[in-house]
Amino acid sequence: MPESDVGEPLKELAKEIQEMKVGRVVVILDPEKVEEAFRKLQERYGYLNVYLSTIVGTDLKSEGKIRMDYYVNVFSESTYVVLRTFIERDDPKIKTMLNISKAAFSGECETYDLLGVKFEGNPYLKRSFFVPKDVAEKGVFPLRKDSGV
Repeated sequence: MPESDVGEPLKELAKEIQEMKVGRVVVILDPEKVEEAFRKLQERYGYLNVYLSTIVGTDLKSEGKIRMDYYVNVFSESTYVVLRTFIERDDPKIKTMLNISKAAFSGECETYDLLGVKFEGNPYLKRSFFVPKDVAEKGVFPLRKDSGV
């Protein structure tokens, strides 16, 4: 367990908890546990103290996975909790976070457009949100390591 106790409310859900650096805790979870982990942080630190600031998808082609990192700012603790999970690269999908954080909108739309991750329950996903129309029309996801872009 890292020095910071901000990961403590997630201990039961986590596969692993790491302190990346001072002020940043990484909590590795199964994909279906991400929403529950976010809710637990809200319960522990207060709804107004927990903010989903960034969603980052990383193509791990050689592992057949896409790593999903949800950067959650916990204002009252002056720290970030990174909720990290891995989804299948061949059929990349994960439940949307829009129902509990409107801040998920742009991160989910960007990750869909650039990596092809489908956020189940997000009705706003579309191509050409970030990439040029001609790239989207070719069915290319530019951040995929085999995209050729």
